[in-house]
Amino acid sequence: MTNTITMSALYGKLSKIGLKQDYIRENGLPSWWDEELNDKSVAVLEGAGYIANNLNLDLKSLLVPEEEVRFNPPPHTKFKQHNSNNKEHPHIAQALTSRVTELISYGTEINFTPIPTDVKEIRKEIITTHTTVNLKSLLEYCWNKGIIVGCFHNFPKKAKKFAGLIQWQGDRPVIILSSQHKHSARVTFDLAHELGHLALGHLEEGVLVDEEIEVNCHDDDEECQANQFATYLLLGDCDNCLKNKKFYNNKQLITHAKKKAQENPTVEVTSIILNNAWHNDNWGFANKALNTLDHETNGQKIINEYLADRLDWDKFNDESYEYLEKVLGV
Repeated sequence: MTNTITMSALYGKLSKIGLKQDYIRENGLPSWWDEELNDKSVAVLEGAGYIANNLNLDLKSLLVPEEEVRFNPPPHTKFKQHNSNNKEHPHIAQALTSRVTELISYGTEINFTPIPTDVKEIRKEIITTHTTVNLKSLLEYCWNKGIIVGCFHNFPKKAKKFAGLIQWQGDRPVIILSSQHKHSARVTFDLAHELGHLALGHLEEGVLVDEEIEVNCHDDDEECQANQFATYLLLGDCDNCLKNKKFYNNKQLITHAKKKAQENPTVEVTSIILNNAWHNDNWGFANKALNTLDHETNGQKIINEYLADRLDWDKFNDESYEYLEKVLGV
């Protein structure tokens, strides 16, 4: 085997499961890899080890020519899929995320404290030390309870994606957000939604994958419960406080949202705007309003900066360090 294995052969096998050469070169192999090593069997064996380690692959299946490449067996997984006509699940995205989850859990020294099932208790606890429930105050709450939070969406282009994931690593939960939303209000809602699943006992082991986080959840009681949890956590009694008022431009929406925020000082203006869009399908004005108020904020970056500050980077070998640094964008 060591006399015949080439990187070209590995690329060919990996492409059959949706991992193309460019993706492997960028994410599976270390930056020092040189194309001159592609036909040197000993070097390729080492490279295969890096690919398998970073991308959660079974190394034997990668190296044995007659075997199809497979990911390492996942924990028991509960998929939350809203389109019942589409039976495809984001298995590749989950497998890649599970590896990142393992790494950041390994690099973090915190203990999990079970959280209340009553969202009012959680909101009250956050408000005792923060002015409003926003992304930063919710992140601090999660980390103080031993809940690891990160953002990761570094997937192959054609792989089916998901919005959020909770994975138990030993006795600790890890929440990974994976949508492309950058507005802090939307990222905060997604985090609150996943926290709702955790608080309400929807996942006690294994993995829960939210393929989408949408207002239309009538076919899934747990999704509706997580949405209700997130809504109250962020807005308290201010849910749908703008009701069905018609807005003619984003400036008018901002003006009314600010007025309601003044009346409800523990609620963020951006949360009110997002909430209005959910109730009235007013996404055009809402997105323009969020761009105006939140144009320099990147919610994903905030989450991963919190994560990076809490990782013990010295625990990782050079290749895992480089991989995490790249995919977390820190």
